[in-house]
Amino acid sequence: MAPGTPPPEISAAARQPYSEAAENIPLDNMVVKEVKVRSVELTDAVAKDKPNYRSRSQVTLCVIILFVTLNGCMNGYDGSVMSSINAMDQFHEHYDVGRTGPTIGLVMAIYTAGQICGSIFSAGVIDTFGRKYGMAVGSAFIIIGSVVQATSQTLSAFIGGRFIVGFGVPMCTIAAPTYIVEMAYPTWRGLAGGLYNVLGWYIGSLTATWTCYGTANIPGDMSWRMPYIVQVVPAAIMSATVWFIPESPRWLFAKQKDDVAKSVLTKYHGNGNPDSAVVRLECEEIKFSLEAEAELTRGRWWDYKILVKNRANRYRMWILVLITVFSQFTGGAVISYFLPSILETVGITSSSQQLLMNALNTVFSFCGGIVGAFFVDKAGRRPLLLWGVFLSGLVYIPINVLAALSGGHIDTASGYAFIAMIFLYGIVMSFTWTPLQALYPAEILSTDIRAKGIAADKFVSGIASFINLYATPIALKDIGWKTYTIFLVLHFVHLVLMYFVTVETKGRSLEELEEIFNDPKPVQRSKQLSRVVVGAGVGVKVADA
Repeated sequence: MAPGTPPPEISAAARQPYSEAAENIPLDNMVVKEVKVRSVELTDAVAKDKPNYRSRSQVTLCVIILFVTLNGCMNGYDGSVMSSINAMDQFHEHYDVGRTGPTIGLVMAIYTAGQICGSIFSAGVIDTFGRKYGMAVGSAFIIIGSVVQATSQTLSAFIGGRFIVGFGVPMCTIAAPTYIVEMAYPTWRGLAGGLYNVLGWYIGSLTATWTCYGTANIPGDMSWRMPYIVQVVPAAIMSATVWFIPESPRWLFAKQKDDVAKSVLTKYHGNGNPDSAVVRLECEEIKFSLEAEAELTRGRWWDYKILVKNRANRYRMWILVLITVFSQFTGGAVISYFLPSILETVGITSSSQQLLMNALNTVFSFCGGIVGAFFVDKAGRRPLLLWGVFLSGLVYIPINVLAALSGGHIDTASGYAFIAMIFLYGIVMSFTWTPLQALYPAEILSTDIRAKGIAADKFVSGIASFINLYATPIALKDIGWKTYTIFLVLHFVHLVLMYFVTVETKGRSLEELEEIFNDPKPVQRSKQLSRVVVGAGVGVKVADA
């Protein structure tokens, strides 16, 4: 506000004292603003106890969350390393296996099979022994599997190593986002969860791609063994040092370790003040939520019936299934299937050049994801999800047209256009969906079902990925470019379905989201706003009587 500018007019109701502490303070001495918020209670607590993001506790919390992001790096690395190794002649010569066919298909798919099996057991480990324990155990499996792959002499041993890594990854990718949303400060939970998936996946993917690019010209087996040796590094760091970070306060409360849980919240959310308004609110909400649900401590680890036990949980799972299915059936696989032949058409023929194009595509997508993560708390989760489906569908239209006009034989000009659309498609999906793929499921699930819900999500994702892996090549062979049309239609079918079911989680604590899912109309309830007047240091007053 410029000097001499009069303060904004505030309603008489808003001029009432904000709290007992403010009763004797003249309104003119307060920093006042009128805003619309989703959570009056959280806004009030943050206004009374505004966080200092430069404080030692907040900086330490950021470092802890960045450290946990290593789990996402392991997922991104293994998700990309095999596709790059499949382009290396040395790998195929050693195992006498072709670049296509059922054998290499098994090598690719066995990782997904490991993920499906691992997801079943992950929730039990994470709920019983803690989020940190899940990260450590998952990392141990990844180390074992990576060593087996790096040292294997037979294809059977290599496939076994792929399965072991696939089995361990879900423990890390379930425990990590669960930990982050439960540990992050409420006002920047969206940014933390968004950056986890973006930084984790793309740093891992870029490391894998560029490592393979650098080792591709090494003569002999070390060209493809070295990337698996590198894969051991983040897993070893995680398994050795995860014990030095604090356990999730929500898991601690669930295990009746209230004093330890409160001390963690006090240190990292209250800047060492046990009477912090934010800490008091979180402790009260967490304990009330756990007492109301109480399934985490009573239920057996293998009992997944809790996920569909009541209407609220069924609604949550319906959202997760929609998001997971769309993530797997966006048409990304069918785009990448033709990419090598398209690159050859425009003169990009060598393995190193094609690896470079894949790496550049990953860089562009990474940049889109980073920017998108900073919009998660600004734009909200629901708008990003819906706009992501809509815009990616629009980009898919020219991809579909190019595929149809070419009849499977793309000329040079069309090839360049196709490549441009692939890059644009990756940027759109990374900006809108990548930041939310780990964050949103972890947010909408309550504490008592968070690990099991994400495990079920990974299980469904694995099944969908497995179907997609085998169905796409068959469809391309039998119906050609019409495969693109199927994925294009699916974009807009998902858009309609998601419009009616996805809720907004922005601006609320995890426990407050219970109110949304218990409401008869969750979507409408999630979009409701309250108009409040905020007094810095003293809290808020609801402006609408």
